Amino acid sequence: MSEDLGAFVQKLPKAELHLHLEGAVPWGMVRAHSEDGLSGVPSWWDRDYRFPDFDDFRNAMGVIWHPFINTLRDIADAAQGVFCVLVAQNVRYVEISFGAGAYAFPPNQVAEAIVDVVPAGLTVKVFAGISRHRDLDNALWAGREAVGSNAIDGIDLHGDERVGQVSHFASIYAAARERGMMTKAHAGELGGPEVIWEVVRLLKVKRIEHGVAAVRDPDLVTFLRDEGVVLDVCPWSNVKLNVAPSLRMHPLKALYKAGVCVTLNTDDPTAFGHTLTDEYRWLVGEMGLSIADVGAIATNGFRVANLPEDERQAAIAEIEHLCGKVNNEI
Repeated sequence: MSEDLGAFVQKLPKAELHLHLEGAVPWGMVRAHSEDGLSGVPSWWDRDYRFPDFDDFRNAMGVIWHPFINTLRDIADAAQGVFCVLVAQNVRYVEISFGAGAYAFPPNQVAEAIVDVVPAGLTVKVFAGISRHRDLDNALWAGREAVGSNAIDGIDLHGDERVGQVSHFASIYAAARERGMMTKAHAGELGGPEVIWEVVRLLKVKRIEHGVAAVRDPDLVTFLRDEGVVLDVCPWSNVKLNVAPSLRMHPLKALYKAGVCVTLNTDDPTAFGHTLTDEYRWLVGEMGLSIADVGAIATNGFRVANLPEDERQAAIAEIEHLCGKVNNEI
């Protein structure tokens, strides 16, 4: 079954809804531009490696991103490399975020550099990530700039959710909704269920990045299910950052079985050393979900995606056909 499973998850049409540009630059590009003589693969890719704390994770991100991103052309080249990796996995739709205010360029220019290299066959929506743990004035400036940009499709609240106040960003989210932009926020990763309640109530989001801490609050799980709030979950990221003890014990399965709409994503694949295709294979091999479950979760990604209806339905039909074929063969 392992070879059949590998072929199935490779063929599966995929939507990647939780991807940070800064953590997705292909390792080959990082090595090629590094002045530190990087060799082989990083220690963080070892299956048993766990980041001791969030600062160690940030240090890894610094290795991946900062050494060679000095110009808008560098940003475009990095994005192009990320898109090539996605297309090779049969990803059809991606929501990619970048750190707004983290560059020497306005958010609008960063987004335009990303959009300029989108390949045929891949639909890309660009999100400006507003950081809650950086300087507040800079974060608010970046957020306002992002909301005013025609090159940016949505906003997301990034960063360490144990730092800063969600209320500071409520006016920016209100302005984004007024413009018809997509909105989402990180919550329920490093923080508890209370942070999820906070972003839902104050930012009025229907999309939560991670959100796995919801499993600890039955009332919240019921709310998420009944209100159709989507959790864009990244299992291996959660394991590497000590949010979940293992893939087998990851909350995704319990949340999915409880009726919460979950999607499957990678977060920062170069930091964690795994692809979206890997994540799908683990749903069966490590979490014990069925092929039908995998198809339902993949379908969730396209139901959430900001796609023309004909493209959405075509992808869903392809998933259903592929899952039916695999089920008939095993």
